[in-house]
Amino acid sequence: MMKKLLRTVNIFDLFLVAACLAIVYAAYLFSMPQQAVAESGSRIRFTVELRELPEGFYRQIEAGPVVIESRFNMPIGHVVSAYGLPFLQDVPDEAAGVFRRSPVDGLEFTYVVIESWANISDLETEVNGSRIAVNQNIYVRSRDFAGGGFITHLEFLD
Repeated sequence: MMKKLLRTVNIFDLFLVAACLAIVYAAYLFSMPQQAVAESGSRIRFTVELRELPEGFYRQIEAGPVVIESRFNMPIGHVVSAYGLPFLQDVPDEAAGVFRRSPVDGLEFTYVVIESWANISDLETEVNGSRIAVNQNIYVRSRDFAGGGFITHLEFLD
């Protein structure tokens, strides 16, 4: 029976079957959804803009304290620095028929610079379950401040 099988199947047929199996397996591998590879432990620095705070508020924010993301109550880094810029508001200039940006006395934008370790992938930058992206709304707090604002700058340090 074995001799009869060997007479009907030749080497070329075996090679053809093996090649077909290899092609099917390659098609299976390439059709699987690709997952974004995350780099664990990359350092980032991002800036959060807090609006309409009293003038000079940034001076009470010290470098070093842990910053907590308020929605998930998870630490997202530590304060590196803080600075303030005048709060600007659009004011109508009726004579010219336009709006002009004008500083508001007694108010400022406070910018808090935060440094953290993040998981970076093709899809997102994530710190302890919190997505970090420019123009994203975020609520943060530390021992010196609490507030909501937008991420205005994101820098990869490593």
